[in-house]
Amino acid sequence: MKIAIFAAGTGGHIYPALSVAENFRKDEVLFFASNRELEKQIYAVSNFKVIHLKVSGFRGKSIFQKMFFPINLLINVFKVIFELIKFKPAKSLLMGGYISVLGLIANKVLFKPIFLHEQNSIMGSANKMASSFTKKNFTSFPIGIKNEKVMGNPIRGNFCKHNYSSQLTKTKVLVLGGSQGCKFFNENLPIILQKSEIKEEIIFQTGNQFSMENNNKIKYKKFIDDIPKLFNDTKFVICRSGAGTIAELQAYGMPAILFPLPNSIDDHQKNNALIYTQGNDNYIFDEYNFDSEYFLQKLNEFNSLDLIELSKKAKKDLHCEAALNIANEIKQN
Repeated sequence: MKIAIFAAGTGGHIYPALSVAENFRKDEVLFFASNRELEKQIYAVSNFKVIHLKVSGFRGKSIFQKMFFPINLLINVFKVIFELIKFKPAKSLLMGGYISVLGLIANKVLFKPIFLHEQNSIMGSANKMASSFTKKNFTSFPIGIKNEKVMGNPIRGNFCKHNYSSQLTKTKVLVLGGSQGCKFFNENLPIILQKSEIKEEIIFQTGNQFSMENNNKIKYKKFIDDIPKLFNDTKFVICRSGAGTIAELQAYGMPAILFPLPNSIDDHQKNNALIYTQGNDNYIFDEYNFDSEYFLQKLNEFNSLDLIELSKKAKKDLHCEAALNIANEIKQN
C-alpha cells in the first residue's frame, strides 16, 4: 500500500514520521518536506523518496511575508497535487506544521483518506485545522479531540531495548540542550553544577557553537552520538521538554529535571513537562524567572530522591510500539 507522509520543520515532526515509514516498503512511501538544509540532511540518509518544497509557516512571520503567503500556498498546493497524482498513494499521513496544510488541501481535492499524528500535548495550528477532516487522529498524549486514538510518539528503538532498572549502578548525570546546544544551559548551569552535591560524572552537551573546557566534575561534548547507550549509565537528565524528548524519557523511565523552551508555540513544552511529571511542577523550571540559588537547592534535593521509584512512575511503554501500531492502523482502515 502506497502512502504519502507530510513531515517538515523540525526533527520532532520528521523522526517520528520516519519511524512510521520504516513499517512500509521504501517504494511505498513518498515524503513531502521543506527545502531547509537540515531537513535535506535528515532525509538524505533515509533512502525514502522526498519532495522538497519551498515552504514556511504563517505564525511569527512579518506582515510583508504574510502578504505573499496565499500565493506561495497556492503554488505549493498545485505542486503537491501533481506529485500525488503521479505517485498514486492510497492514503496520506500528516505530521503537523505548515506542510500539513498543503497535505490537507491537496488530499481533500483528490478525495484521499487522511490520517494525522500530533506529537505534542497541545495541538499545533495545522493539525487543529486538519483534525476535522481526517479518518483518525493519532496522538502521543490524550488531548480530547474527535476520532482520537492515543498511540504514543514513535521513537528510535534503542530507547526501548533497556530501561532505568536494567543497570542499577549509575555513574553519570546528563545535561542535554538539544543537538544545537542551549545557550541558557551553557551560560548558567556549569557554575551551579560545580557547586552541587552530585558525585557522578556530569556529561554536558554544548552544541557545535560553544567551546568549553572540561574540569574534574564536568565533561563537555559538542554532540553525543548514542544517547540511548549513555542512558544506561545515567542517574538523571537535565533537558528541554519537546515531544520527542518526553517520549524518550518515558519509554526508558528516565528521571529528569525539565526546562521547557520558553518561546514554544502555545507553551506546549510546559504542558509536555506537566504530563511527564503528572502535574508536579517541583522540578520544572522557567528560564525567564531563573534563580540560581533556588535551582541549586532543588537540584541537590532531586539528586537525593529515590530515583528508581520516580522512574517507575515516569515509565510509559506505548511509545515503543507507536510506529508499528500507527502503520497498522493506517493499513487496516
